[in-house]
Amino acid sequence: MPYAVFPVEPPEDLDDPVSVAQHDQRAFDKLETMLRHWDRPHQRSYHWFLDLSQHQPVIELSQRCQRLLPQAGLDLIPPEGLHLTLCRLGYVDDTPLPRLHTAVRAVRDRCRSIGPFRLTAIPLAGSPGAIRLSVAPWSPLAALHTVTLAASENTNTDSLAVFRPHVGIAYSHRVQPADPYIEAARHARSLSPVVIEVQELHLVELYRVDHQYRWRVLERLPLAAHPSSFP
Repeated sequence: MPYAVFPVEPPEDLDDPVSVAQHDQRAFDKLETMLRHWDRPHQRSYHWFLDLSQHQPVIELSQRCQRLLPQAGLDLIPPEGLHLTLCRLGYVDDTPLPRLHTAVRAVRDRCRSIGPFRLTAIPLAGSPGAIRLSVAPWSPLAALHTVTLAASENTNTDSLAVFRPHVGIAYSHRVQPADPYIEAARHARSLSPVVIEVQELHLVELYRVDHQYRWRVLERLPLAAHPSSFP
């Protein structure tokens, strides 16, 4: 992949949904070529993320967007594959159980100081290897990312250097012109965004099966409840 993160630069306003969506969309609109997502190296791994596989509004929005996309050249993400990745804790083969348990305890303790929050999932943009929903605000996600990053194998502590939150809805499975997908994404932008209420963080064991990601939830860490979190 040509970019460690995409877009290369973060949006000017991390928390304004319009600013975040327009920034993602402008970057996607400039792409000339989609790449094969599955050329990325993969090992069974431990990841922190938000499991959205049971979130009906996100499922329905992803399916409405998918119906507008060209079917050739894409592996559509089914409901059971919807998620928002925060951070890889480590590869399964390289992470001893004591280290895994230590990381879980550390993240659980820090989650007590982070309250539940709302995200807006916004159609539609993409990256060189995928089609995806934008999400905003970024600030609460960056707080979770910082917490999980501190307990991971990654030595980079700057969230904005390595983190571009999004919800994927399709993967490119070949090298191909980006124009048909950019045009379809523009049509999908007429669809209404949906709200995600984030109340817990998930640690999963992630693996690939037949051009899809699957996972086993190992831990569900609740975020501390604050009375003002959901006005």
